[in-house]
Amino acid sequence: MSNNNEASVKKPPSVWSPPTPQLIKDARMLIIGYRADMSAIEEVLPEGLEPHPNGLVQMNMYEVPADQTSGFGAFSLTYLSVEVADHDSYAAEAAMSIPGRYFAYYWNSSARVCAYVRESIGVRAMPGERRTETRDDKFQSILKVEGRDVIKVSASLGSELGGTLGGHLNYFSHREFAKPEGGSPVVSELLEFPLPFVADLYDAKVEDISFDFPDGHPAARLAPITPLETPSIMHADVTFTYSMGRQVRNYLSTAGDK
Repeated sequence: MSNNNEASVKKPPSVWSPPTPQLIKDARMLIIGYRADMSAIEEVLPEGLEPHPNGLVQMNMYEVPADQTSGFGAFSLTYLSVEVADHDSYAAEAAMSIPGRYFAYYWNSSARVCAYVRESIGVRAMPGERRTETRDDKFQSILKVEGRDVIKVSASLGSELGGTLGGHLNYFSHREFAKPEGGSPVVSELLEFPLPFVADLYDAKVEDISFDFPDGHPAARLAPITPLETPSIMHADVTFTYSMGRQVRNYLSTAGDK
């Protein structure tokens, strides 16, 4: 016999984290490579990675509907990654080299994707929502975190297809899990993710990027330098995988080594 009182209790919903890898199809991305303060870039990198001398942060902003994902459902995201030295990947049949990138800050509107990103690829995902607006005939891409617009991008975007680019990107993360009772971590490792992609390209010109994080927020350190410099911009429909990572460094086994 069932217990009516027990049946009436509402249990908190679990967050299902799908298996690796996951596929995203035709996500309309705005990826902006802008120059930031080199000391701020150095601060976010874990041991074993060095900043690329170009001093670029790669910021990616997009949203995708559920029917363009293999198991994530609908979501929007914004992340800041910093370019690293000596880990280039290749695109355009090896005619183009692309520096490796380290996930520094990552915001996502989906609890499911946040769980996947934290557990499977070690990125410290935080809740946040990206939206788009049009003001004075200018496209705006906006990240909202905890009720506050913290990043705003103003751009002019083209609608004509300008070609297709395929290749790989090498991403890195510091995956770390602490003991349940606290104290030293039980997992601390540097992971590498080779991500294959195919991108249908469109024109874009970025006119302004503004950061408005609360005082003391560490992500504010990665704001663009003044005057704004954006050596690389990709506005594209991108198909890619959230791939499985491989460990390139175990910090626990090398503790104390320099």
